[in-house]
Amino acid sequence: MAEKLDLNLDNINIGGEDNSQLVSNDSGTTPVSDRNNAVIDEDDIRITDKKAPIVMLFGPPTSGKSMTLVRLARYLRKQGYTVKADPTFKSDDAYRSRCEKFHKNLNTTEALKGNALNEFLMVKIFKHGSTVCQILEAPGEHYFNPDKPDEVSPRNFRPYMTEIIRKLPNRKIWVFITEAQWEVHSSIKDSYVSRIKGCKDQLLKPTDGVVILYNKVDQKDELFEDGNLHVLSAESAMRGEYEGLSALFRNRNPITSLWRRYNYRFVPFCTGYYTNQIGGTKKYNESEEHYPSHLWAELMKCFRG
Repeated sequence: MAEKLDLNLDNINIGGEDNSQLVSNDSGTTPVSDRNNAVIDEDDIRITDKKAPIVMLFGPPTSGKSMTLVRLARYLRKQGYTVKADPTFKSDDAYRSRCEKFHKNLNTTEALKGNALNEFLMVKIFKHGSTVCQILEAPGEHYFNPDKPDEVSPRNFRPYMTEIIRKLPNRKIWVFITEAQWEVHSSIKDSYVSRIKGCKDQLLKPTDGVVILYNKVDQKDELFEDGNLHVLSAESAMRGEYEGLSALFRNRNPITSLWRRYNYRFVPFCTGYYTNQIGGTKKYNESEEHYPSHLWAELMKCFRG
């Protein structure tokens, strides 16, 4: 199994440059100026496609949202899909630069460095000229901040997230990311589950889809045998680590519950393997194809409803 490394891979440092544009404070973030002296508003987003489903990679900082996107995008390109960052999602120079360098980072063999909490990306997936879906990559702190675990109400989402979730007619696919062996106090995990419960109770619509992604599954050696992952055991491990999460999505229908106990799709996941190199850099080797293949298959089921 891969050696566990202390990497902050939740957000991608595009091109290795310092793209920090926001200053943290007690209330979240403060907009500052970009290189053209224009004030950057992190809530200034625009989504022109009101039909293609929106996949929201929902997880706290360092849970692996960005590297999940990287691994899935690499896989989809091999399958003949077109993967393109949407340059119209935000209007500031830093975002446009990030879009321009997104594909460069998809080809890298080095572990990408983390950066500040201003990472935004909207990636579109195309097939035969049509948009299959849109994938939102946003700062983990905007989904759940472990430093402020009491903020679990869906009413305290950032305005741009409220706009996307509450007002856009697009079907939403909620990919709730859980991390195998997340090294935090159990109360933090309980707060994260409460955050998800608030979303489920107030924000999820009947047409939305739910995926519970169990990331960094390679850290749990006991789930593997002869090179194969025991998926049912992985799901059981996730339920044990995130008490009450699966119960939120219990199927209450007396008929369909006979063959489908929960209204979520479970995906064990691994983004890849990270090894130290001479000079202090870390090399990235992508995970096996079955991880992104499984994730995409479950997302496609959600798209179809």
